[in-house]
Formats: sequence, structure tokens, C-alpha cells
Amino acid sequence: MARVPGGPREESSAPAAERERRYIYNGAPTARSAGYALRPNRKAIRRKVSTFNIILLLFGIGGAIVFSISNIIAINQLSLEVEQSRQTLKRITNTNNALRSDVDGKSAPDKLMPIAASQLGLHPPLRPAVWFSIDWDKARALGVRPARER
Repeated sequence: MARVPGGPREESSAPAAERERRYIYNGAPTARSAGYALRPNRKAIRRKVSTFNIILLLFGIGGAIVFSISNIIAINQLSLEVEQSRQTLKRITNTNNALRSDVDGKSAPDKLMPIAASQLGLHPPLRPAVWFSIDWDKARALGVRPARER
């Protein structure tokens, strides 16, 4: 049955020209009767991309965005930790340098000599030390052995 403005109508009762005009495969039909155009025979339009694929793509894009944002947050936290570590290292280095200069200042001979003389009774030698070498053959003959042979 064909639908027409006046209601359903049998296809066999339609004139032959109208029936032939209905099967158009390319181009637009030429309308002979005003106000009424028969629907041409054509295949249904198929979607090239399914709704599931679109939703899957949107979830994938959302996941990628969440992943990139979490990476940015992690990078910011790591850079903050690196900066805090650098500040801690700088503070410790400054403390070490201050302590080293304090030790160098307190271990100078002009500071140690009065303390050694007053508290420990130590005095610098009046003559410089004399270096000598030991003849170990003679020492062994006297019964003295070197410390590494003991």
C-alpha cells in the first residue's frame, strides 16, 4: 500500500507513471503532481560510528585527561620536595661551614698553647726535634725487635 495525502491507496491502483517514478536511484524525481512527492527507493542510512564507540572514546579521553592532571600534580609535588631538599642541603652546608671555621679558629696553635700550658702543664720544646734512623741489625743484636715483627 502506498501512502498518499488522501489516505492509503493500493499500489496496483496507482497509475503506471507514478509507480515507475517511485523507483529512482540517483537524482531527484521530477514532481508532476503538485504537493505530493513519492518517496524514492533507497537504502537506509547506516551509522559509520556506533554509539558504543563514541562513549568508549569519551571515556578514553576522560581517562587521559585525569592521567595527565595526576601527572602534573605529581610533578608539582616532586618539584616542591626537590626545592625543600635543596633548602635543607643549603642550611646544612652553611652549618657545616660555620662549625668548620669555628673548629679551625679554636684549633689554631696560638689558642691551644696557653690552654695546654695552664691546664695540662705542656710546654713547647726548647730545641727542635732531631730525626734519626735506627739500624735494625744492631737493634736485633741487642734483642730489640721492630713493632711489625712482634
